[in-house]
Amino acid sequence: MLSFSTGRRGCSGVNLGSAMATMLMARLLQGFSWELPPTMLKIELNESAGDLSLAEPLHAKAQPRLAEVVYHHL
Repeated sequence: MLSFSTGRRGCSGVNLGSAMATMLMARLLQGFSWELPPTMLKIELNESAGDLSLAEPLHAKAQPRLAEVVYHHL
């Protein structure tokens, strides 16, 4: 994750945005069991040449980990 900016003219919501992104990632990791799709052998985390994004899209298969009743109340 990259910060929005720093210094006097930095984004005033950077702390809130970072906290929300971290919470979202934690909820996704906790609520699901993750595995590779059957067509993939491994995950490649190489950066693309032009920017900081991944060279290849990240694909993962999510299976609900918690009881089904929990997901109906969300």
